Amino acid sequence: MVEFIIKEKLPSLNDVIAKNRSNRYEGAKFKKGIETYIGWAIREAVFVKTLKPITNPCVIEVDWHEATKRRDVDNIHSSVKFILDALVKNGILINDSRRYVKQIYHKVIDDDVNFVVVKIKEI
Repeated sequence: MVEFIIKEKLPSLNDVIAKNRSNRYEGAKFKKGIETYIGWAIREAVFVKTLKPITNPCVIEVDWHEATKRRDVDNIHSSVKFILDALVKNGILINDSRRYVKQIYHKVIDDDVNFVVVKIKEI
């Protein structure tokens, strides 16, 4: 199993919808910024050797550590799209299709700080 940590709270689906409604270019810019930030976390984990490219099908576990209870669980989970796209762009996953990502498990954890732990297990 390999893993990496995103040291911030990722946006909810409501945040993404608001950006897309404000201006079509803002939505794309917003998504790119989020994926770039996640990419830095991925590259850091590769550097310290807690993450490596996965060539076989895998299962992904995402632990969402949330400092408040304001966001709905489904809004929190929606950011997995950004995580998977960043994993593909940074060469960790070959593709995020069902051929390579067999299942995604989510766990929302009440915590004092916001961060996300992503664990990838080859099967």
